[in-house]
Amino acid sequence: MRRLAYTAAALALALPARAAEFNASLSVAPQVASDRTASPYYVGPPTLPAHNRSTRQDLDLRLREGGFNAQGTLRWQAAQGAKPERHGVMNQFYYDGELGGGLAYTAGKKVLSWGVGYGFRPLDVVQRENRRGVNLPAPVGQSLLAVERFDATDAWTLAWVRPGAGGGATDAEDGSLAFHWYRLADGDDLHAVARVSHRRGIEAGAGFTRVVGDEWSFHGAALYEGRYRKTLNRLAENGGTLAAADPMTESQKHHGIKAVAGLQWTGESGWSAIAEAWYDADAYSRAEWQRLDALTARQRALAGFAPAAAIAGNVGWSSTAYLATTLLRENLMLRLAYDDRDGFKPYAELLTTPRDGGRVLTLGAAYEGNRQRVAGGLRQLGGAADSAYARAPLKRVAWIEWRIALF
Repeated sequence: MRRLAYTAAALALALPARAAEFNASLSVAPQVASDRTASPYYVGPPTLPAHNRSTRQDLDLRLREGGFNAQGTLRWQAAQGAKPERHGVMNQFYYDGELGGGLAYTAGKKVLSWGVGYGFRPLDVVQRENRRGVNLPAPVGQSLLAVERFDATDAWTLAWVRPGAGGGATDAEDGSLAFHWYRLADGDDLHAVARVSHRRGIEAGAGFTRVVGDEWSFHGAALYEGRYRKTLNRLAENGGTLAAADPMTESQKHHGIKAVAGLQWTGESGWSAIAEAWYDADAYSRAEWQRLDALTARQRALAGFAPAAAIAGNVGWSSTAYLATTLLRENLMLRLAYDDRDGFKPYAELLTTPRDGGRVLTLGAAYEGNRQRVAGGLRQLGGAADSAYARAPLKRVAWIEWRIALF
């Protein structure tokens, strides 16, 4: 409650005496999930609480005056079996100014998203936004000092992210120096990025988008990572069956690659289609996931010989692998959408993991009117019986979000 009050107070104090652009919106976002109780990774109460039903209500406040921008959220959320929470989030709070000679600067907390791609963006080295989550709240920016220069065809940004932070336990907490370059050349969008950080060392990559005619576009990008990290079960990697403490440990690897390639068709009728493939070195390889499967099977086989709580606790630790944004390295996504030009936008999306035959099917729609927006959908996980998605403890999730602009 204290953070909620601080957020509201910060936005109120930021209001200047003269007229400013101020907007507020209210959103309600309930969600219902179904468990796959037959999954070897499923662990229910009392080991892990069931949060199958949840809801989030956000009051989004935005202020803009000159170069000053602020965005904050007052949030109330509740989930099955958990105590309701109320808190405030400062999403963005920054100032954009001019230095002269074509140079500009930014100081504060800002969402800084770079690169190309629909379901996956390798060049998004600062924000690292989850692009395939469902019912997600507004993103939270990074603290930064940045200088940039842009003209009709070229732009570059140099950002010192989380100044003075040093190394962090996660990418979001890690201090870094990041650079982005963009050029519009004969209708092509060209991108390049570089980043130096404590956790990942040197990252560098490039990407493009090319428009062909009135209906087609192609895009691609690749990123080299000097260091990359993934969370693995040390029992699966090094041997053993049961652990007395959480065996999921972050492992550091070297020389990783992230890449995406895709094409998009947009017809005059309102129909559009996207096909996209990507590779993410941060995700599990097929062999790593098979070792985790084998460990889980050994643990389940101990039923009746080892304490049930110990088995459930170890399986619960392994199930946290499903929290990753990208589950397996190789992914293929197909998306079909329609826009009736009057605000109604249905879509169907299929994500597959070709190495094991896993599938994630998402059906959804959104309607946007003058002041209100309603969006919702259903996501089903499945595929080949031995695939990671078919063995997931989550079977399906349905969600809806209603948003209204207050002023």
